[in-house]
Amino acid sequence: MAPEIEILNHRFSDAEYQRRRAETLRLADSVGAERVLAFGENRSGLHVTYLCGWAVTRQAWLSLDGEGARMWVSFHNHVPAARRMATDVEVNDIALLATSEFFAAQEIVATLGVVPAAVVAAAADAGVRLVPIDREHAELRAIKSDEEAVALRLGGRASDLGAQALIDACKVGATDWDLLAAARSAYTRAGGRDHICYICVTDMDAPDRDVPSQVPEGRMITDRSVVTFELSASVAPEYPGQILRTVFVGTPTEEYVRLHQVAEQAHDDMRAALREGASAQSVVAAARCIESSGFTTTDDLFHGLGMGYLDPVGVSPSRFPRAEPRGVVQRGMSIVVQPNVTTTDHRAGVQTGQMVLVTADGFEDLHDFQRGVVRAG
Repeated sequence: MAPEIEILNHRFSDAEYQRRRAETLRLADSVGAERVLAFGENRSGLHVTYLCGWAVTRQAWLSLDGEGARMWVSFHNHVPAARRMATDVEVNDIALLATSEFFAAQEIVATLGVVPAAVVAAAADAGVRLVPIDREHAELRAIKSDEEAVALRLGGRASDLGAQALIDACKVGATDWDLLAAARSAYTRAGGRDHICYICVTDMDAPDRDVPSQVPEGRMITDRSVVTFELSASVAPEYPGQILRTVFVGTPTEEYVRLHQVAEQAHDDMRAALREGASAQSVVAAARCIESSGFTTTDDLFHGLGMGYLDPVGVSPSRFPRAEPRGVVQRGMSIVVQPNVTTTDHRAGVQTGQMVLVTADGFEDLHDFQRGVVRAG
């Protein structure tokens, strides 16, 4: 008998979408607008997803005002799925849209996302001023509701399933293509969907890269490989987990042992500093062991995630280009703590970390997965 497959499902309530739309219209009102236009394209359209649940495929333009929401998508064969999956929104083919109708009886319209040139031109012709509210909307999305927390927990579970399958596939002779296929198969069979899965395969005795690649390169695992990965899968679109781990095939070298020890220390120290009211600067300072050990980083130390890449964000002081830490930790934020410790020449690096949800008395781990060094096999 085949093993039972875990199935993960999630759908936000109508009340949750009503809350989001009301808050979005409140932001629009603060700039003198009664209408919001949200835009997405080519699987990048979290504002549209936030307001109706449609995971943008090609173009998706959404109009929201006090009368409700309307959305136009391309291509025509994407319309049926959008009508099934989107919540409380009228869906039509974008080919049927007269862009000028966005601006009837309007003086100011608030926007979210990258505004297409055709919309900019139509607004200019109508004498309408377009005012972006992206920054304010990001602050709104950073604080998760109870329903959003449920979605993130499911994203954590889907990511854990993918991570375990990826680790199990770390066999001599396998390629990073095989690892990606194993991860995607595991969470897809459970009802999850892709967000990111970045993988690095290198020889720990002669390493030549310090962070995972955004695309597989056909790198083959040997009995002296080290594999690092950063994996996010979701169940509700734009609500992923995120888990980062280092897998050794064979006995790790002293250099990699030390890199991972420092990464674990930084991870623990940052988690100890991560609490409501903490500044991004203070969480960065908690990872000072990285520089004091003679190492640096390539990726961020931590960042908000879930309905966007969000504040707070912190980067090691030794990383170039330098970026000032920004933001304050608030209750309801979902944050990935991920010290990617590397050698200063960026030959070698490790990954460790995962997403948490900030609570009144600390944080909740959104993953249930072994911590520390992972040994293949």
